[in-house]
Order: sequence, then structure tokens, then C-alpha cells
Amino acid sequence: MNDYHQFANFFYPKNMVVIGVSPEKDNLGKNIVMNCLTFGFQGEILSVGLRSGVVFGQKIHPTLKEIDREIHVAVILTPAKTIPGILDQCGQKGIKWAVIESSGFSELGEEGISVEKACVQVAKRYGIRFIGPNCIGVINMENGVALPFMPLNRDIPLGPVSILAQSGGVGVSYVAFLAEENIGVNKFVSIGNKLNVDENDLLEYLIHDEGTRIILLYLEGFTDGRRFMKIASKSGKPILVHKSNRFKASAEIARSHTAALLANDQLVDYALEQAECVRVNTMDDAMDYIKSLNLPPLKGNRLAVVSRSGGHAVIAADACAHYGFLLPPFPDELLKKFESRLRAHVIRLQNPLDLGDIFDLQFYEFIVEAILKRDDIDGLLLGHGYRHRGFEQEASRSLVRKVAQLMDRYQKPVALFIFTESVEMDYLKRNFPIPIFSAPENAMRAFYLSHKWASRRQGPLSPSIREDVALEEAKAILERHRNQEALFLKEAMDLIACYGFVVPDHRMATSPDECLEAWHALNGPVAMKINRPHISHKSDLGAIRLNLNSVAEIEGAFKDLKAVAGNQPVEILIQSMVEKGREVILGGKQDELFGPVILFGLGGIFVEALEDVVWRVAPIDKEEAHRMVSQIKGHKILQGIRGEKPRDMNVLETLLVRVSWMMLDLPEIKEIDINPVMLLPEGEGAVAVDARVILKKST
Repeated sequence: MNDYHQFANFFYPKNMVVIGVSPEKDNLGKNIVMNCLTFGFQGEILSVGLRSGVVFGQKIHPTLKEIDREIHVAVILTPAKTIPGILDQCGQKGIKWAVIESSGFSELGEEGISVEKACVQVAKRYGIRFIGPNCIGVINMENGVALPFMPLNRDIPLGPVSILAQSGGVGVSYVAFLAEENIGVNKFVSIGNKLNVDENDLLEYLIHDEGTRIILLYLEGFTDGRRFMKIASKSGKPILVHKSNRFKASAEIARSHTAALLANDQLVDYALEQAECVRVNTMDDAMDYIKSLNLPPLKGNRLAVVSRSGGHAVIAADACAHYGFLLPPFPDELLKKFESRLRAHVIRLQNPLDLGDIFDLQFYEFIVEAILKRDDIDGLLLGHGYRHRGFEQEASRSLVRKVAQLMDRYQKPVALFIFTESVEMDYLKRNFPIPIFSAPENAMRAFYLSHKWASRRQGPLSPSIREDVALEEAKAILERHRNQEALFLKEAMDLIACYGFVVPDHRMATSPDECLEAWHALNGPVAMKINRPHISHKSDLGAIRLNLNSVAEIEGAFKDLKAVAGNQPVEILIQSMVEKGREVILGGKQDELFGPVILFGLGGIFVEALEDVVWRVAPIDKEEAHRMVSQIKGHKILQGIRGEKPRDMNVLETLLVRVSWMMLDLPEIKEIDINPVMLLPEGEGAVAVDARVILKKST
């Protein structure tokens, strides 16, 4: 049995004990018992507390030992300092599953951290898995498990969405919103401090859970970002991630372009996209996306817009253009049918279609069906407005019902936005099986997200074979320099050559005569660089000279570089010049959350100023590399502008894949910059003219 199956015990317990119950009016443990009874949990609910008494007709036991039967799950809500002892009692009783809702742990400082460590030790000793601490528990709408310590309303419908929330308050807000929209909840977990069971454990379970169709996570931090991606990328269900705590600055001093350009939140964006998750930045975004996922999938980008308000039709058309959707024209025969119902004939019929001159709402139904039938339309944005208790109320409700039926019949999505009073909107949401949006922009964003999900890459990337890689030679280079902070320039160039990078022909020299000899051997203009480990910004420091092609230039460059080197012996790397390439940067680093990651952007001296870079978590395949290249703002420059030939994108994508291999194969590399790589015209390849490799400290 796969490990994730074990977490079903939290959602489907045979019975449970709530520890921390008293008959006092303000006791929170008592609320847990009440919620489970209110939600219809069919298993036995036992109570343990320091004070004897009765709650809801049931005895409060003074200790776990007094209970004479096997207990499946313990729910604990007592002071933090008591938790290790209670967990020990659970272990002695044979309880393997616990939900610790108490606060007062690491979120409060050193004292809480020591209590956490004690909890971990006890749990490890007895093989206990627990959720929390500092959480509000678990809900399973399928069987009435309802463990939050605040009283819950029973009006939460059973639905397709399961929620994992690091904040109980945010999670409960999402539950309330899903109830208001009549979408409903399947399962809910407040994961709190994630001391034992984390989001990855529960995510893997929910991906395989039959009742869950949509997964929503609210996270303030990842426990293991790399494991998260591995699990999420295998999901056939949409995963929405609301990730806060976005702008935490790194305390580590950047040693390379790659590290300097890394913003953790930016990496989260790219990592989630790579894992086919959807990042949402607000609760409204999350709700719009969930609504879109309750529509039939939008399989194409051809839309029709129909609105009772011409102004809203224009807004919707603008939103269509913003998200890249097309508005195919309606054929004349269809427009003539629409025109036959106009009253004043003051509206120009087109797509988007303004129905402000038509008051027969049954004809609206005809229009919707006629549009959904068409093969050149993939989805419909429909806007309507009416007054609550007005003469159109019943006809409007009938229209909403009919639209829901037509959408189901033709399996094409209709994003319906309605303007009416809030009481009427609440009625529609609770009584009709179709998501309703409050504005055309919200509806169009939902369409965009629906189309993005429908057109996603199916499944994780296929592992690729390491072709033409001199892995053992690369490892030998690193082993020879394992006690250094960084590789010398020559060794860095040799290392990337092991992974298929073409590097310029070069020679090493330690005197003016050797430099001249190298220049003659290379037979053309050369670059001269100081061969030292980790010299960033060589041009700023005077550690490089370019386009040297005479005796005087070579001798002068040696003299200048020797002065830069100071009293130390100087070794010069002399390279053939590469003139006609477009400069790009490829890089990588070891990230504490996601492990090896890679970078791509336009290169040279402007990379840090422009910060036009994208990130991915290694490894990647060529399809992902293609997406990387197309995501930088300057990608059109690489495609050829003003008569320039397109650059060799095929080779560039291959090199990105190889950098991702390198970061996986060689974990000794802390950071690497390959900058610039001169990307040559299509069919001519690329040449890497400089590289910087920072190494992990050997232990």
C-alpha cells in the first residue's frame, strides 16, 4: 500500500477522543464535540478532561487510561506544555493519529521550540502521525468529521473542493466563500505549524481521494518545495496555490549574477507554473478560478460575448483582447434572426452582441443555444441585469436555469455575469447549478484560467538520457578543486565543455612572450582574461581586455592585467574573439526549498540592470526550455528583428536542458553563471565565452 493511503485515518476515523473537554461555558474542546454531533459524525465521540462532568449527554473521562477500548484518533486542545505528556499517553494507549490544535509552540519563540522538539520525539517513539500544532483541525463533509474548536454552521454544502490551509482563519474564510457560492467543500485541513504531517503528505492523499476534484492550498511557506513539485506535477486534478509571505528578503550575500537575480517569490511563480499548479494572489482570484473549474472546460480561444448592456459588452471585448481570445463574427443568417426581434433598430449587431433593445428573455435562450451550437465558438460570456422583485424576476431566473441546462447539453462553458441586488444574487448562487460572476472582467479571467487548465501539458516531463556528457571528467574537475571556494576561469570553461558547451579556442600564458605565442597560434583577434576563481564583473575590475590583434595591444594588455593582479603571479586565459552572437545568460544555483534551479535571460553587462530572466526547477526537458525562452520580455530579439537572422533556438534549448542536468549531477556546484553565451544565427550554434562556478564548502 502506498504511504499516502495512511492519511485517510484523519478523515475517516472509526471513533475519536477529544482531550481538553470540560462542561464550562467557554470551553473550546466542548465545541469540537458539538461540531461533530451537529455535522452528523456516526462514530463514537469520547471526551477527556481534568474536571469530571457531562457534555451533550456524554461522560467526561478523567484520563485516557479509563477508556476501555481502542481509540482511532485523538484531538488535543490543552496548554502547549502538556502536549508531550498527552502524546505519550496516546502512544501507550496505542493511538497512532492525532490532531493537535493547541497554540504556544515555535510561533512564540525558544520555549515553544523545546516543547515542539519533545512532541516530535514522543511521536517518533510511538509511530504517531499528527496534524498541527497551532491549527483548527479537520473537516470531512462526507461523514461529518468537524474538528475546529469554534462553532460551525451546518449550511456548508458537500462539494468538489478540498482545502489545505496553513492559517486556520484563512482556511475557514475559504470554506465560507465556497458555501456562499454554493460550490461546497469536500475536505478541509488546517495544517498549522506542520511539525509532523505537512502539506506534501496531505496533498498526495487528496490527489488520490475520490471525493476531491479541486485542491486549494493556502501556504505561508513550503516545507519541501522540491517534493511539492514532484507530487503536484503528477496530479490530474487542478491545484490552486495561494502563497503569501511573498517578499522575505534573503540574508545571504549573492556571489554571482544568478544568486543576485533570484527573488524567492519569483521562483515560486515559475516553480508552480512548471508543476502545472495555478498560483492565485487573492481570495477573489481563487474563487473565480474555482468557479471556472465548475464549468465545462474551455478547449479553444474563440468566444462569443452577449450582453444586455452595450458598455459591459465593450468591457468584455477589451478583456477578451487582453487575455488573447478571439471574437469570431456571427454569420449573416444568424444576425438576421437576432435583428428580427429588435424594437428600435438602433443597435449594430456583431460579436460582441448588445441585446439592450431586446426584452423577450425567452429569445435570449434561443440566442444562447444558437451560439453554443456553432463549431466556431468555444465558449460564451453572457451578461444580464434585472431588479429583484421586478417584473423580469421570474423570467430572469428561468433564463439562468435554461443557460445551465444548455451548457450541460453542449458541454461548452458559459460565464454568466449578472447585475442585481445582493439578496437576489444570493438566491441565484444558492439555487442554480451554474457559477455566477459579479463583473465581466471576473468572468473573462475565469475563462482565461479555464482555458489555461484545459490546454496544460498532461503529466510530468519525461526523463531524458544524458547524451554526450563527460560526467566522470566533470566530477574529476570538481574533485581536484574541492577545497576551493570557486573554480578558476579555465577549470570553469573546461567544466561546461564537459556538458556540451562549445567554448572558444584558448591558450594559457604567464608572460608577454607566451601571450604573443598564443595570439599567433589562435590567428586572429583575442580576448585576454585573468585566470582567477570568482571574478565578477571583469570589465569593471579591469580583469579583461577584448579585440586584441597586434603586438602592442597584446603586450599592453598583459601589463595592465598584471597590474590588476597586484603582487601575485598572473596567469592569463587567451581566447579567440566571438563577434557575431547575441548575448544570453544561462545559470543555476542550489535553492534551499526547491533544490537545483536554473536561470535564463539576455546576457552580458545588462543582465542585472534589466533583470529580464526566468527560472525553472531542474531537471527540464526541451519543451520546458522552449517555454523558458519564450517567457523573457526580450525573446523577440532572439527571433530576429530588423532583418537580423533568427538565433539558434534549438541549440539554446538544448543547452538549458544540459545546465539542468549539470545542477542535478553535480551538487557540489552552489552557483554557476555561463555569461555571456554568444547565440549565433540559426543553424550555427552557440559559444560560451565566460563561466563562473561557486562551490559548496566541503565538509
